[in-house]
Amino acid sequence: MEVCSAAFYLDNDAGVLVSGCLFGDAAGATVLSKEPNPARRQIHWKLATTTMYPANRDYLKFEQRNGMLRNVLTPQVPELAGKHAARVLSETLQRAGITREQITGWIMHAGGREILASMCERLGLTAYDLRWSAAILREYGNVSSPCVLLVLEAALAGGAPGGLWWLSSFGAGFSCHGALLEVS
Repeated sequence: MEVCSAAFYLDNDAGVLVSGCLFGDAAGATVLSKEPNPARRQIHWKLATTTMYPANRDYLKFEQRNGMLRNVLTPQVPELAGKHAARVLSETLQRAGITREQITGWIMHAGGREILASMCERLGLTAYDLRWSAAILREYGNVSSPCVLLVLEAALAGGAPGGLWWLSSFGAGFSCHGALLEVS
């Protein structure tokens, strides 16, 4: 669960103003079982990679100001998110011995319009590839941690084709995460 409104702090900083307009609150959960429900689509976790880039921590973080949480969101974030997401994807695909072309579904953190554009550019994706992410962004805004679970739910409910899916998110610190899923 992520309560982004806990960091609702306003001043004249462009990143703070964008944060106030972009972020929303949400919760997400998954239920894991070794006994699959035959009436539902199956998701198998294959492989994951997570990494931190401390040299980039000042570009996306929370800080305390006047006893309140203040979001620091800089113009470098879309480029950093795309760069680090591409690196995590490349490392995971190499470890799995598969190619990017084998991915049939893209479940990407919808950090914002510029983030999605950076993902398209850096990962060689199209707006159609990121349609589920864009839909969640339009409907809820950037809901931070639960975002990929909402995107996953939308893709499953929307009848996205099975196969290998890539799920990826990023966050403060600067952290980036990715998981290779097999969906039937």
